[in-house]
Amino acid sequence: MSDTAVLEAQPRTDAGKQISKQLRREGAFPAVVYGSEIDSVKCAVNLRAFRALISEFGRNAIVSLKVGGGEDYSTIVKDVQHHPVSGEVLHVDFHRISMTQKIVVDVLVHAEGSPSGVRNDGGILEQMLHQIEVECLPTNIPETIIFDVTLLEIGDNVHVSDLVTPEGAEIVTDGERSVFALIPPSVRKDDEETEEGEEPTEESQEPEVIERGKKEDEEGAE
Repeated sequence: MSDTAVLEAQPRTDAGKQISKQLRREGAFPAVVYGSEIDSVKCAVNLRAFRALISEFGRNAIVSLKVGGGEDYSTIVKDVQHHPVSGEVLHVDFHRISMTQKIVVDVLVHAEGSPSGVRNDGGILEQMLHQIEVECLPTNIPETIIFDVTLLEIGDNVHVSDLVTPEGAEIVTDGERSVFALIPPSVRKDDEETEEGEEPTEESQEPEVIERGKKEDEEGAE
C-alpha cells in the first residue's frame, strides 16, 4: 500500500527550454501540479530529492508536495518525462488527489517462482503486460501485483482476470488481456529464424522473455 512522502518544490512563473536548461544546471527540473479543483501550479523540484523519494517510497507513493513553503498538495506522480538518450528526468506531472475519492493508477505486475514447464520441459516464460490499471483510494494503492507462476506448464496463459489485488483495489484493465504465457522452446527458435537483412516491424516485436528452460540452454551448449 502507498505511503506518504514529503517533497519540497519552488514556485516558478516562467516556462520554456531556456528555463528548463537553467533548472537542470541547478540540479532541478520543471514540474506542474494539476487537479480538477485547482488551477495548474508550476514549480521546480530538486532532482536528487525526487530520486530519493522514488527509491524509498516507490512510483505510486502519495506525495505531500510543499510549494514554496506555502500550500501543501496531496498528490501522486502521474507522468514522468525522460530524455530519450540519457534517461534524465525532464518534467514531472503531479496530480492533486482527494484522500476520500478513488483514482485510477498503473501498478506493476511481477512473476514469482520458476514455472514447472520451464524446469522440466525447457519452456520459455514470456511477459506481455508489465502493468495494469487499478482503481482504488489513494491509501489502498498496491505497490506491485505478484503472480505465482510455479505451476505453469507449456501452453498455459495467465490473463488479467487471473490476477488478485488487495482488498479495496479493483482492476480496470480488460480481463481478457494476456499477462504471461509459457511457450515451447521450438516456438522461440522458429521466430528467430529470419531472412538475412530482414528488419523487424513494430507489429513483430516480441514480448519479454522472463525465463528459459534448461533444455534449450543445454541444446545450445552441445
